[in-house]
Amino acid sequence: MTLTQLLKREVKAFLKNPGFIIGIILMIGFYSILGNVAGRAVESAIKEVSESNIGLVLEEDTKLVRELVKLLNTTTGGKIHVYDSLKEAVSEAGVGIVIPTGFTENATSLDKPVVLRGGVRVATFSLTGAQARVGILTTVSSTIERLLPLAVSATYNVSLQPGKPVLLNGNISFYNREMRQEEFLSITTFISFTPLIISLILGMNTTYASQIVAIEKVEKAFEMLLAQPIRRRDIVLAKILGASIASILFGAVYLIGMLTMFASGASSTTIPTDTRQVSVIAMITGTLGSEILGVIGLSLVLGLIFSGAVGVVVGSLVSDERVAGALAAPVMFVFIGIGFLTMFMGFPPSPASAIVAGITIASLPYMYAVSLLSGEAILAVYSIIAAVCMCSLLIYVASTIFNRDIVVLGLRISWKRRAGERV
Repeated sequence: MTLTQLLKREVKAFLKNPGFIIGIILMIGFYSILGNVAGRAVESAIKEVSESNIGLVLEEDTKLVRELVKLLNTTTGGKIHVYDSLKEAVSEAGVGIVIPTGFTENATSLDKPVVLRGGVRVATFSLTGAQARVGILTTVSSTIERLLPLAVSATYNVSLQPGKPVLLNGNISFYNREMRQEEFLSITTFISFTPLIISLILGMNTTYASQIVAIEKVEKAFEMLLAQPIRRRDIVLAKILGASIASILFGAVYLIGMLTMFASGASSTTIPTDTRQVSVIAMITGTLGSEILGVIGLSLVLGLIFSGAVGVVVGSLVSDERVAGALAAPVMFVFIGIGFLTMFMGFPPSPASAIVAGITIASLPYMYAVSLLSGEAILAVYSIIAAVCMCSLLIYVASTIFNRDIVVLGLRISWKRRAGERV
C-alpha cells in the first residue's frame, strides 16, 4: 500500500466512527453556546460601565470644586450626582468618589499630590464584570486628572501644568464586605481560575477512565474480571479510583503551580497603612479563611469521582478505545467550557445558582467564596449536597450498566438498514 492509500484508509476509519461524529457535534454546539454566553457577558459589562452613574461626595465646597464638577458632568453626559456620604453614593450610584478636604490646596500646589477616596459596588466574582466595575474608578480618576488643569485655569485664570497625578484609594463593596481594590482583584483572579484548573483535571480524568475500561474490553480481560465473584459496584469504584490516581498526580502539579504563582514575590501587594508585604495566598486565606483550601480539595475529590464515573460509563458503552477517545475528548472540552463559563459569567448568591455550581462540581470553590462574602453560607451547603448527589447518581448509572451485557458487547449503532426493511 502506498502512503496515500494508507492515509485514505485511516480517514475513512474515523469518519465512519459514530463517536467521532458525535464528538464533533457536541463540541461545535457547546462552544457555540459558550462563545455566545461569553460575548453577552462582555457586552453586558461594557453596557454596565457606559450606563453607570457616578456619585460625588464633596467634603469641601470651593469655586475649583464646583468648576470641576461642572466639567465632569459635561464630560460624562450628566451622570454626576452629589451625595452626602461615600456609602450612600456607592449604594445608590454604584460608584462613589470623595473630593476630600484640602483638595483645592493640593490641586493648586506644585509639590502636593491630589489623593481621592473612592468605592464601587460589585455583585459578582466573574473576571469580566468585576474588572469592568473596578475599571470605572480608574477611568474617573484619569478623567479628573485630565480636567483638573482646565478647572484651575477657568477658576483662577492661571495655567496648571497638565499631568499632575491624581491618586485614588479605592475600596470594593461586595455585598456586606468591604475590601481593598487590590485585595478584591487578587481574590477574583484566584477564585475565577480555580474552577478552570479543576475542570481541566476532571476532563483528563474522564479520558483516563474511559480508556482503562475500553482497553480491557478490547484485550478480553474484561470478561475474565466480570466472571469473578466480585460485586460490579466494586469494579466500578476500582476503575474510578484507578483513573483518579493519575489525575491526582496531574492535578497536584497544576494546583501547586497555581498556588506558587499566587504566592510568589511577583504576586505580593503592599497594605497601604503598613510597610509589610503580604502574599496573595495569605490575603485570600485571610479574607475567605483557610477553609477555602479544604473546599478546593473537596471539589477535586468529588470531581474525580464524578468525572471518573462519566469515563467508566463512556468506556463501558463503546466497543473499543478509539471510540472511547473520540467520545471522551468532547466531554473533556465540556468540563473546560464550564470552567470558562464560571470565569466569564460567575454565579450570583441564590439557591438555584448553588445547585448549578454543585452539579458542575468544579465551581464549588467559587460558590463557597460568594456565599461566604454575601453572608449566605447555607448556599455552600446546597452546592456540596448537589455535588454528592451527582456523584452518587453517576456511580449508580455506571454500576447499572456493568450489570448489563452491553458492558461486554458495547453499544453498537448499525448504519445499514436491515434486510427486512428493504423494499
